[in-house]
Amino acid sequence: MSVQIRKALDIALKDLIRSVRNRFGLLMMFLVPIILTGIPLLAFPSLRGGGGGGFDMPVTQVIVANLDPPSAQLGGSSAGAMLLQFLQDDSLASLLQVAVAADEASAREAVEERSADVAVVIPADFTAAVLEPERSAASLEARRSANVTLVRDPTLTLGPGIVKGLVSQFVDGFAGAKIAANVVAKQLGQSGATADAEILQSVVAKYVAWGTEQGESRSQGSHPALRTAPPPSKEQTANRGGQMAGAVMIGMMIFFSFFTGATTAGTIVSEDERGTLARLFTTPTAHTAILAGKLAGVFATVLVQVVVLTVLTSAIFGVHWGQPATVALAILGLVIAASSFGILLISLIETTQQLGPVMGGLLTVTGMLGGLFTTGFGGLPSFYETINLLTPQGWAARCWKLSLSGATVRDVAPTAIVLLGMGIVFFAIGAYHFRRRYV
Repeated sequence: MSVQIRKALDIALKDLIRSVRNRFGLLMMFLVPIILTGIPLLAFPSLRGGGGGGFDMPVTQVIVANLDPPSAQLGGSSAGAMLLQFLQDDSLASLLQVAVAADEASAREAVEERSADVAVVIPADFTAAVLEPERSAASLEARRSANVTLVRDPTLTLGPGIVKGLVSQFVDGFAGAKIAANVVAKQLGQSGATADAEILQSVVAKYVAWGTEQGESRSQGSHPALRTAPPPSKEQTANRGGQMAGAVMIGMMIFFSFFTGATTAGTIVSEDERGTLARLFTTPTAHTAILAGKLAGVFATVLVQVVVLTVLTSAIFGVHWGQPATVALAILGLVIAASSFGILLISLIETTQQLGPVMGGLLTVTGMLGGLFTTGFGGLPSFYETINLLTPQGWAARCWKLSLSGATVRDVAPTAIVLLGMGIVFFAIGAYHFRRRYV
């Protein structure tokens, strides 16, 4: 290693140490991004991956009066019995606790005495109403009188709403049986045959029986019209929180990385004003080596910041950034782009008085255009994503989002290459301006 290269590395190390010893710099590099990432998790405590603050759904006390007698069409069972079995299914045990009443009066009395939250009264002709083909007059008359009645505690809304939705979905499940009967009747009519009531009732009964078997085989309750799922596990909840924290941290990390790149490069201008850079130029160290060391210090500082933030968010918020290779590509692309962009901006200003407008104004505007403040939101319009890619921040955000989503190296590499290309162009222009000014 030549003497000039070693001196350049010494200058870069000195600038890096000076950056990490600066309390305000440490605050802006590490603490502020972590705090801004944690704020959304405070607003949504259920995403923090464990503990309290979540919402516990109360169990609704339901009492059912099944007045629907067994039917030969359903092999000695009835639609009312199937509805009762459906509400008593184990998959709904965390939502409903179901009891059986002898008659409608007993069910209503239980609600009035507040020993039950909701009473479900199944009428005597419920089976006929849901099985009779729609084209018959008997079906229309049955549907007018065979309505399932819900009696609820007037002070409750959530539990009764859940019961109403479940009953509605169960009843709607029989619509397929009626459609099947109507299709059979239409096809028989087109072929010149007559579909009598017995044939249509047989089709409906077989369809219902098939639906019941399918529902039981999938362990989704007595009827396939409703799919129930258990609440998310602690591991799933923690992963959701980590994904949300990662999405927010992408914007914060990129924004403050570009801020650090410009701030560190700005020390060249401030040292020039104080005269320390001129004194450094009087040493035996070549001017190009001094400038190279200063610029290398920018890259080193941003690299430390990005690596530390990546590790901290993984440890604190449980963020899984993706495959090691894709994370490495995202880090490399961000460090090159942020450092080079900062070097380019600072090379265009003359005094430290111009640093504030450049960093506070220009970096904020480009960060907004790059979508850094909306990385935690989904469903944004496609034209907004196109606008994001007009800035290096937008490309960096895309690269990190791909890595966070578990994309492969092949998926992330094109975006990382674009970032590297931008960084090379920014650095070349910035280094050229600095060389003209100081070398």
